Amino acid sequence: MNDKRRYWIIAAIIGVALLLIASFTTANWYQNRSKASSPNNSENISNLQSTVFNKNLDNVSVEDGVNRYLLKESEITNNLLKEFKNTEVSGNGSMDYLKSMLSLNEAAMLLSESYLTSGSNNEPVKLFAQQTITTLQDEMAEIKGLNEKYAKEEHKNEDMENAYLTDFNALVNKLEQAEKADSSSLENAYAGVLIRYDQMAVDMATSILEYTDYNDIMSLAQEIINERKPHMDEIKKLVP
Repeated sequence: MNDKRRYWIIAAIIGVALLLIASFTTANWYQNRSKASSPNNSENISNLQSTVFNKNLDNVSVEDGVNRYLLKESEITNNLLKEFKNTEVSGNGSMDYLKSMLSLNEAAMLLSESYLTSGSNNEPVKLFAQQTITTLQDEMAEIKGLNEKYAKEEHKNEDMENAYLTDFNALVNKLEQAEKADSSSLENAYAGVLIRYDQMAVDMATSILEYTDYNDIMSLAQEIINERKPHMDEIKKLVP
């Protein structure tokens, strides 16, 4: 009899323990469910979704900015090539050189202005672009002065002109066949094409040094070489 009573007591204790465990588990389930549907949790989920969405919008915005810049750069370069090809020869290679340098500098200025209005936040490169515009404006004023000075002479030297134009036409073809601008960033796109323009200015100046007999134009050409090389080095450091 005592054994049976002992068994009943043990069974009762086990039953009560099971009920307590079930009650505790049910309470935790309701609590977790309540937390999952609480306003704070919903707000956290909403904030997370908003952050991801904004990051995606930022990426789209940057990509659109690069694409718009690349379209403008392509337009500038194509117009430059048209000017180069449609320029009438003067009979004097030095005059041809001055006209071509004006076109090249104008294109480089437009390129820099386009970068400055592209929405970039890279302050060092923006400052570089502003300084580039100022330098090119000063250089263009000097080129225009020389053009006015020597155009009145109507000096002809077709042999030297033809020699210069052979070099120049090769440079135009090289620019025309160049790869598309780097689209990885606004800075890379700007720097890559500006370096091409700078290198063309150096190559044109190197050629005219051999085929001009004007001391002023020799000085201008050497000045351009001396300025463009460090100019290229600087943008390469800013945009590795």
